[in-house]
Amino acid sequence: MEYRKTSKGDAISVIGIGSTMMHEIPAEAMTPLFDEAERQGVNLIDLAMSYPEPFKHIGNALAGRREKFFIQMHLGMIFPNGQYERTRDLEKVRQGFEEQLQWLQTDYIDFGFIHYVDDLEDYQRVFDSGVFDYAKQLKQEGAIRYLGVASHVADICLRFIETGDVDLVMFSVNPAYDLNPIVNLPFDDLDMGNYEKADAYEQRQRLYRECEKRGIGLQVMKAFGGGILLDEQRSPLGRALNVYQCLQYALDRPGVISCLLGVRSKEDLILAAGYDDAPAEDRDYAFISECQTVDMKGVCVYCNHCLPCPVNIDIAAVNKFLDLYHAGDLLAKKHYQSLLHRAEDCIQCGHCMANCPFGVDVMAKLAQAQAEMTP
Repeated sequence: MEYRKTSKGDAISVIGIGSTMMHEIPAEAMTPLFDEAERQGVNLIDLAMSYPEPFKHIGNALAGRREKFFIQMHLGMIFPNGQYERTRDLEKVRQGFEEQLQWLQTDYIDFGFIHYVDDLEDYQRVFDSGVFDYAKQLKQEGAIRYLGVASHVADICLRFIETGDVDLVMFSVNPAYDLNPIVNLPFDDLDMGNYEKADAYEQRQRLYRECEKRGIGLQVMKAFGGGILLDEQRSPLGRALNVYQCLQYALDRPGVISCLLGVRSKEDLILAAGYDDAPAEDRDYAFISECQTVDMKGVCVYCNHCLPCPVNIDIAAVNKFLDLYHAGDLLAKKHYQSLLHRAEDCIQCGHCMANCPFGVDVMAKLAQAQAEMTP
């Protein structure tokens, strides 16, 4: 396994465990998963989850070997009704952090990220609410060792970097996003030092350069675009990449120290960890220079940032099964019908659409799922 150094000299595996889909892993399979992570040399796990149950299973799996893994949690991610919710309420952020520490059976977190900041209004709210000061306090007290921010928007990441308080950035990186970015917020009157207006492509490249120059570790999410880049029929590049091409592309960006990959089984982890031994030709992504990308705005990548749903629909699962159904998976409809809450439960409140960072017409997708997959 290849390792890259943080600003404090900690060696982080270039492959990290993403936990968005960990609620699909049975409790009894969690310890074997971390046994395999140790064998493969994977020492980083991100805990951005849609549901709270895996926290306790992970805590049990890490008992007796906490120091062998770098754990990162997200400040502002809470689970008040058993489902993910984002908040800037300082007291709720505090309670959520303390509760998750208890679940994990630890008294500190290596990397603490301000969770999912994708627009200027929310950026300001992070400061006005006292959440950012609280995060800095946790770092001073040693409850978190590094302070980071997670965002899908280069502008927002750059603004946090300018504060001088950020050690890490979590950002969505893959060739489809770089060549045809899905989001582009203009700079406003906020002082950005020497930064000037730039197009979306240049903003992303600037973020990579700034992370490299300032020694800020960049962690990659969405390296596969929610699996879309691995599917020839859906890839915006017009052809599929393999897992190792996606990883190589992301790890070649300046500043990148690790790629966080959604893991649902030990086999997923073994496949990703095989990157280090993959031959050069399996990692070569040079062909993308000849590709014409299709805009990925409006494409669901199953991140579940659309939650919480007031009727507890697992929106990512609904969209995943709908896409699989369209791709010819004969079991997708059956899997959809086994969900506890399905598209037909939607009350058309629009909360999901307001939360989606990718501009997906979520209610239209739910209506389509209801029409095509309801018996």
